[in-house]
Amino acid sequence: MKILQVCSAESLGGGERHVIDLTRALIERGHELHLAVRRDSPLVDALAGYPIHWYELGLRNALDVISAQGIANVIRKNRIDILHAHIARDYTYCGIAARIAAGMGRPVGFFITRHHFNPIKSNPVYAWTIGEARALIAVSDSVRETLVKSFPDFADRVVMIPNWIDVGGCGKLSREVARARLGVTKRLAVGLIGQVTQLKRQDLFIKAAAHLIKDRYWNDAEFLIVGEPGPDDEDYANQLRQMAEKLRVGNQVRFTGYVADLPTLMAGFDIIAAPSDNEAFSLALAEAMAAGCAVVATRVGGMAEIVEDGITGLLIEPDNAWALIAALSRLLTDKRLREKIGDVARASVIERFERQNVIDRIERLYLNGGLEAES
Repeated sequence: MKILQVCSAESLGGGERHVIDLTRALIERGHELHLAVRRDSPLVDALAGYPIHWYELGLRNALDVISAQGIANVIRKNRIDILHAHIARDYTYCGIAARIAAGMGRPVGFFITRHHFNPIKSNPVYAWTIGEARALIAVSDSVRETLVKSFPDFADRVVMIPNWIDVGGCGKLSREVARARLGVTKRLAVGLIGQVTQLKRQDLFIKAAAHLIKDRYWNDAEFLIVGEPGPDDEDYANQLRQMAEKLRVGNQVRFTGYVADLPTLMAGFDIIAAPSDNEAFSLALAEAMAAGCAVVATRVGGMAEIVEDGITGLLIEPDNAWALIAALSRLLTDKRLREKIGDVARASVIERFERQNVIDRIERLYLNGGLEAES
């Protein structure tokens, strides 16, 4: 098949990583891949060396009809079979492009994936353009519910296919090597992974770390904030650094910035915290579990579907620093519990989110025109 992925992202997050790995997997399976992106897209460097046909378009906003026409032209000239959009603003002009292409005599299978937990505000334009999609893929059941609520007329086209993990890559490096690359020098390492943004609640993590560090026992623990701020989050990142200095924990709370090949380094952590206000899925959480890390996550969205409280991790209520402190303290003090939870978590996420099986489902969806056939 000839497949056109459209992604207007300007930075790399979980959804963008999904597009990157889906592209790689489809190429490995013998499909011809085309990608439409914005100028200076980070996807270009991330996929350097792969046989991809690139198209630089404006992809400015939901009603960018110029980009819609450009995408339609790509579909017609290259005889594209599948058009797949991954970001909310991409859905509408891709839907318009699919309609234009059909009018040009080149109908295309149009698919969208919803990576975000926020509901889409239903309006006639969205309904008209999304109505062109063969299937609306939700990355968790909670996201599926929001799509069905927004577009009840399309409920039979909404299918839940989760994100996936590369089992072989998660925790690939030994604990010793991973800790050395992460710069960990203390006995225990606790991490929070993801874009530095208010949604991820790095502020709660710093408050919890500061409280735990006041107990001298936790002088032997290191707290790592892994990730970098997006274009609109520099002020928040500066506030976090000031908070760490004010609380006098700058020597144990460390900002690593972006870390390349992070999944391979997961064995360097003892605990991963995900105190986000909400998440559609949380790829970092699933990858940490696949590496055998004990995890603490908020009982929201897709994370509440990934973690079984007390079995594969600990769940806490959102915006609750004391709950985060208690959960981290419990895991830090009980090595046996950490290891037991980590072992069960690894088996659980491998069974549910193994890369080949999940991508098989997407490929079958393409081949069957939006219908999920049994494997």
